[in-house]
Amino acid sequence: MPDAEARPGKAGRPLSPAFLIRGATEEDAEALGRLSVTLGYGTEREAFPDRLRAILASDSNLVVVAADPTGRVVGWLQAQAVCRLQTGPKVEITGLLVDPEVRRHGVGRRLVAEAERWARGRSVDGMVVRSNVARVDSHRFYPALGFDLSKRQAVYQKDLRGRA
Repeated sequence: MPDAEARPGKAGRPLSPAFLIRGATEEDAEALGRLSVTLGYGTEREAFPDRLRAILASDSNLVVVAADPTGRVVGWLQAQAVCRLQTGPKVEITGLLVDPEVRRHGVGRRLVAEAERWARGRSVDGMVVRSNVARVDSHRFYPALGFDLSKRQAVYQKDLRGRA
């Protein structure tokens, strides 16, 4: 995937051209799992290789990574094309993580820009992202990229492992 050129970010800070944005590969599974731990995920890091392989095999998913000049993965984004009866076709960002050491250097912004490019190529009506209320920084980040808050919701989950 092409690397976006540097341009001013929020408050005039330059977006660093030093980070390469590229499609994820199966070899990135360990790095994606490592980064997931930084946000409190990753209790199932051993499942990342199989999950990533399945996701990469689906043309309704995009997984891109940001790598520093040494090749170390410092961020990743997953997006999924979805079509719901009530809202039509959209691309949803289902995961975005950036290493705390490189936050505020344009990595997240460039990952989202790549997802937007991918979404436009799919002719969808828009993009959606959900963010936990505990992720305070994300509630400033996404509006700065043009996302509007459309609703607040509760999320319910049911564990189906070991149940008949």
